[in-house]
Amino acid sequence: MIQNPRETVAAAMAEMAVLRALQVAGRRLLARRSRAVRGPLQTIPPWELHVHLPVGDTDLALLLRDAWAIPEAIGLPAVMIEELDQHVRILLAAGLGYRRDDLLRTVSRLPLEQLVLPWDAPAGTVEAHAPGE
Repeated sequence: MIQNPRETVAAAMAEMAVLRALQVAGRRLLARRSRAVRGPLQTIPPWELHVHLPVGDTDLALLLRDAWAIPEAIGLPAVMIEELDQHVRILLAAGLGYRRDDLLRTVSRLPLEQLVLPWDAPAGTVEAHAPGE
């Protein structure tokens, strides 16, 4: 599945982006609950809260608002973000926990060799800069 350094780094970036999106969604999901519900869930990592709290299809847009701002800012290709967003939406809606193997399957379907990843951008271009530079 993941076989070369480019794929390994892309998979690591994808994993961080997905966990960050699940974290954003989880914090918003928890914030919408009463104190009685939040209390027992305080020990659950925010990226796993959707496994314990139901997420409606209509909630997905609100829960994931700005969840992809960092990957976009560092120049992750839009097609990659779209696939990762779809992956996260499935996890949230189905109440499934994050599994690296599932994400690697998603990443392996991307045309990584054809995508311009952040480290591929020529020096001096907007895509080559980190956020805030």
